[in-house]
Amino acid sequence: MSDLYKKEIIDPGDRASQLAKDICFQSHQNCPAVEIIPHQPDSFRGPVGFIWKKHILKQMAQSNMFQEVENDGAGGKTQFPALIGTPEVFQGLGWEIIAMTADDFARTGRFPAVIDNEINIKKITEKNLPLFESVMRGYGAALKESGLVNITGETAVMKHSITAFCDTNSDEQLVLTWSASCIGLAHRDLLIDGSKIKSDMPIIGFWEPGYRCNGGTFFTNLIIEKFGPDIKKIMESSEAIEFVKKLCVPSKSYAKTICRLIGWNPDASTDKPLAEIAGIAHITGGGIWNKFGEILPKSVGANLRSMPQPAEVLLEAQKLSWDTNNRLTDKQAYGTLHGGCGMLIVAEKESDAEIIIKEAKKDGIQAQIVGEITKSADSEIVIQSRFREGKLLFSKK
Repeated sequence: MSDLYKKEIIDPGDRASQLAKDICFQSHQNCPAVEIIPHQPDSFRGPVGFIWKKHILKQMAQSNMFQEVENDGAGGKTQFPALIGTPEVFQGLGWEIIAMTADDFARTGRFPAVIDNEINIKKITEKNLPLFESVMRGYGAALKESGLVNITGETAVMKHSITAFCDTNSDEQLVLTWSASCIGLAHRDLLIDGSKIKSDMPIIGFWEPGYRCNGGTFFTNLIIEKFGPDIKKIMESSEAIEFVKKLCVPSKSYAKTICRLIGWNPDASTDKPLAEIAGIAHITGGGIWNKFGEILPKSVGANLRSMPQPAEVLLEAQKLSWDTNNRLTDKQAYGTLHGGCGMLIVAEKESDAEIIIKEAKKDGIQAQIVGEITKSADSEIVIQSRFREGKLLFSKK
């Protein structure tokens, strides 16, 4: 009798883990702040250790620097590459766990350095293995560009636990979930909490080309109502497939740019900031109303009068939703979704804003001044909408 569990779970899981191990090992030189403790030869099993370089340990001994951890995941975004099923759309998926963890580090002035991840897959087959290989190759490239070390990870085949709205149980599909923990450093002199934000300070927006890994449930519900519910019907709709391809656009990671601006060097030593920043909001779940609102002191609000044109996928989603039960209003587009900017940064002066925009451009990030901080007793945020309704929107109404 053949060992079916070994054939379906253990062997393909080991094959996938071996691929993931190669990516981990290739990343071990990505961050000069980190020294990897040599792993046991010829094995990818067991824990992997690291230590901080001596200049960091010295800062830690003086209680100036601390090690911290951030957790997050790719949410429902992994479903959309599964529906399309090409190597190209899977190649950018690794950016989701980087953007969701490393960027949360950077928004408060912290330095992301090490990441570990967990991938749970419905099944690995000869037919979908090239897709997993594309995931890993893309992740390796994203780690290198971000300066992150993937210290270790877990790849588990979970036949009866992992699924997606588009799951057809085909051996060609790659259905997975992906989460991560990021380990990094905080320095007492570089922390940013928004407490220094004052009226008249300029606000810079970092434009986001996709939907930034937040809102997957909304998009899934929209696809099912607009083009389904039969998954076969969805897959046969060219309009649906073209829309879903836009949902696969990788999230941008702004962490490297932010760290450089506030004074972190690649080896986690610190220097004079390139620009003075009073506050940073990472626009994910809850959108601008919540994520930007929560960094504002009680005495100030914001006038976001010059928000950029939203990404095409957001505008198209609103258009598709208009005659459905999942209608996306302009206010929801800036609340449920990010509304156009994946990060909002409050600079102390106009000259600082100019430096931020210039540095962002070096990393391929489109940035612009989108408004200014205002006096407001109840921290009201006002947005001139760039969506369908095109009206002034108020956080308090």
